[in-house]
Amino acid sequence: MRILTRYISKFIFTLIMFTLMAACNATGPTQSTKATGSTPTLGPTPTPTPIPNPLVVCLGEEPNTLYPYGKPNKAARQVLQAIYDGPIDHRSYTFQSVILEELPTLGNGNALLQTVEVVPGQTVLDHTGKVTELDFGTFVRPSGCSSLDCAVAYDGSQLIMDQMVVLFNLHPGLEWADGTPLTAADSVFAYNLHASPYSLNSKFKVERTLSYEAVTSSQTLWTGIPGFIDQDYQDNFWLPAPQHLWGELSPEELLTAEISSKTPPGYGPFEVVSWEEGQITLRKNANYFRSNEGLPLVDPLIFKFIGQDEAANLDLLLSGECDILDDSASQGMDLGDILNLQNEGHVFVSWVNGNAWELINFGIQHQSYDDGYSMWAADRANFFGDERTRRAVAMCIDRQTIVEEITNGLSDVMSTFIPPDHPLSNPDVSNYPFAPDAASSLLEEVGWLMRGDGIREARGVSDVLKGTLFSINYYHLDHPGSETIAQLAAQGLMECGIKVNLVSLPVEELYATGPEAIVFGRQFDLAQFPWQASDEPPCYLYLSEAIPGENLDTFPFSWGGWNLTGWGNKKYDSACMSARGSAPGAEGYLQSHYLAQEIFAQELPIIPLFTYQDVILSRPDICGLEFDTTAGFLWNVEYLGYGNLCE
Repeated sequence: MRILTRYISKFIFTLIMFTLMAACNATGPTQSTKATGSTPTLGPTPTPTPIPNPLVVCLGEEPNTLYPYGKPNKAARQVLQAIYDGPIDHRSYTFQSVILEELPTLGNGNALLQTVEVVPGQTVLDHTGKVTELDFGTFVRPSGCSSLDCAVAYDGSQLIMDQMVVLFNLHPGLEWADGTPLTAADSVFAYNLHASPYSLNSKFKVERTLSYEAVTSSQTLWTGIPGFIDQDYQDNFWLPAPQHLWGELSPEELLTAEISSKTPPGYGPFEVVSWEEGQITLRKNANYFRSNEGLPLVDPLIFKFIGQDEAANLDLLLSGECDILDDSASQGMDLGDILNLQNEGHVFVSWVNGNAWELINFGIQHQSYDDGYSMWAADRANFFGDERTRRAVAMCIDRQTIVEEITNGLSDVMSTFIPPDHPLSNPDVSNYPFAPDAASSLLEEVGWLMRGDGIREARGVSDVLKGTLFSINYYHLDHPGSETIAQLAAQGLMECGIKVNLVSLPVEELYATGPEAIVFGRQFDLAQFPWQASDEPPCYLYLSEAIPGENLDTFPFSWGGWNLTGWGNKKYDSACMSARGSAPGAEGYLQSHYLAQEIFAQELPIIPLFTYQDVILSRPDICGLEFDTTAGFLWNVEYLGYGNLCE
């Protein structure tokens, strides 16, 4: 860990006190010939000038637009959280209402699964999740079916499918920043903007929406196409758009108009004052629906764009020019140095699981096995066909030490494809802690016996020639962090008697596809790399149908498949598809997710390692800063304050 060589003392904001001057009229009797006993008229009482309490949030990049349907980048989405509030927060992988009276659920009656009869030519979701028009031979899931096992081909007879309907109820009394009432029609207006061909945002949800309408001034009703059972149905309320201000402009004009892309009106805690070179300035919204609670605490709110020079950005924070650094502005900072700064009271630090997780993949079904495995031919030895071997390999690797080295112990060792803090994580799955003695016993049980030189060889291993050395190639990204992980893992494996040849690959080669590719061409023994994290458990990564390969009858995604391990399990496939074909609150939803993880942990096609961490740094006296895995760090921007504002 490098040591920071300089610190700059943080400037303390000095509160400027304003003296109130009151003008007094002359005392004494009033001289008047018209009336007696009249009251003198006083001038207006001066209003104290508010003392500014600015908060400066420094971003690693500049927003590209503030138009919600112009595909705003990450920096823009952070600014938008101050202009709007919600309408639904996505915190800790779950949804929470902000401007709705309550979240719709399948239990409270505001969301339901209804059955509908479908006919040829109608838009439906097929058994693979693709939007299509129903035709003869189209495979679909009839009512009550949530997996591929029960899908049927349409034959022209009566077909009943499931359809989701969700009702949303707005809080009363909501207003735009200019005082105009916010209504359900504003949300429908936003949906139509999103559905427009000029919207740059993903059309995934729009394509699966049959209708979205305002049924009253405070209620919207979303109806999905038949067969689409949306796991995120609680979020199907479109962020309202100010129809009274934007309605005169076309969807194309809104992409670049000042009032939509630079200074969009909102209903949240702040409104935009200006977007100048290098910064966006916002002020308190007097019509914010929580203003009577004294929120927001700060005014003004300033976003500065400072780039991604981590050393320079840290100096800006320590000098007081920035109050908060977002995760892109702090990217690349040494974790040990950050912890030291926090321990010394120079900064406040908030950590969350980031958008990537690290894993080691087993090459279970090598490409050479696709025409049938023969240990007598040139096929690679079937090192990992026995799940006991895979478990032993996992127990040979000290994953906790890897976590300590890479994340300073901030992450947790994972047991499956989701972190243990995820609400859908099965707490009872099998796990394989570092236990080299137990691993050695398991390897010997399989038939991998230790030779005098410390390397194991096959003596009775199923599908492996007698005398075959347990010698493998271990591929990893050509990156210092990846190399450190690989070296630590290889050290444990070699101490278990497994000879390891470490091979680094550039990113374009490691993630290459096709029959010549090493990793996604299924021509490896072990392969380590990061996968992008997702809010929903990514059980689909290990579906049998997702194995890359040549024969389309066996490998429907051809070489575009992503299950590079080659592992497949029908019970796992069924559980995963049932979970993905269901929705929160529906019968069997949680059980299917749990079962998929249970099977996965038992058979262990990969060794999950840890999630990478994202970090937010701020001034040490900050309050209200709660960096969240799914909501970000400005989801509660109205509560952010410092010093006396926190009292």
